[in-house]
Amino acid sequence: MALAGLAVALGCFLMMSGRSSSAQEPARVFILQSYNPEYVWTQNIDQGIRDALAGLDVVYEAFYLDAKRQPDPQLLRQAGEEAWQRITQWAPRVVVTVDDAAQALVAAPRLRGRESPQVVFCGVNAPLSRYGFPAANVSGVRERWHYREGFALLKRILPGLRSVAFLVEDSESGRLVAGDLLEERRNGPFALDLAGVETVGTFQQWQRRILHYQAEADALALGLYNSLVDEATGRVVPPDAVMAWTNAANARPTLGFSDIAKDHGLLCGVLESGHEQGYLAGSMVRAILTQGVAAGTLPVRINEQGVVLVNLKTATQHGIVVPYEIIEAAGVVVQ
Repeated sequence: MALAGLAVALGCFLMMSGRSSSAQEPARVFILQSYNPEYVWTQNIDQGIRDALAGLDVVYEAFYLDAKRQPDPQLLRQAGEEAWQRITQWAPRVVVTVDDAAQALVAAPRLRGRESPQVVFCGVNAPLSRYGFPAANVSGVRERWHYREGFALLKRILPGLRSVAFLVEDSESGRLVAGDLLEERRNGPFALDLAGVETVGTFQQWQRRILHYQAEADALALGLYNSLVDEATGRVVPPDAVMAWTNAANARPTLGFSDIAKDHGLLCGVLESGHEQGYLAGSMVRAILTQGVAAGTLPVRINEQGVVLVNLKTATQHGIVVPYEIIEAAGVVVQ
């Protein structure tokens, strides 16, 4: 009888343990985005994170610093403080910090060096040492634009081109990607000579430089242009409006590097994939959640895949014939 009672008691204990395990709360993952939810880069990174974590019992919370539409330093500090309060209250197991503003405002000063939460960054342009990364609880994905491959693509489409000017917004991210371009040039000559590398702060400055390079460069490489301010109103000009004017005024072939180039009529590009950034970061989060490892034990990664973009509609408007083999190999063809 005693053995039978013990067996019954053990069976009940195992059943209760199984219920407790199955009722365990889902893992909390907080996604801290530097920009706004409508930005295609933000959306693609978010989707990449979620795709990498598919099948796991995870609940998400997101916060958007809105650094492109609200670049004022005081407003950004306030947003960073609010994000920190949300993270403290929600107590996530992992925080994914996206792009440089999230690192500067929250990850480096608030999260680095803590036992919890673990931190996985992505979309970082600055040298990691600026933020003290990696750290015991921090690792992630460094961002790389495909400059060399993009210039080579443009040269293949139009072999007669000799020079290109690079324009980008005068934001922290803009200055960092411009610096990356100059650093990459030290590794050897590009397929096109650089006629200029410029960061511009206002929409009117952007207009003047676009017009200037009609006579000073064979092509234009356009980086970020989401935070250009109208000199008359002080408000940020929407990127759709920036590119509507640019496409109407510009006669030079255009090259892009980020996801937004697909929507704004640029001739071609080797685009960095926001989805890849998010997926790589999400894969690191998955290892933390399933293997119980600390983020700092995971090696820093860098994006590798470039998505070839060809816009045949733009090519036709400019009388450009894109070689068939390039069209056939492109990941995105706009017609």
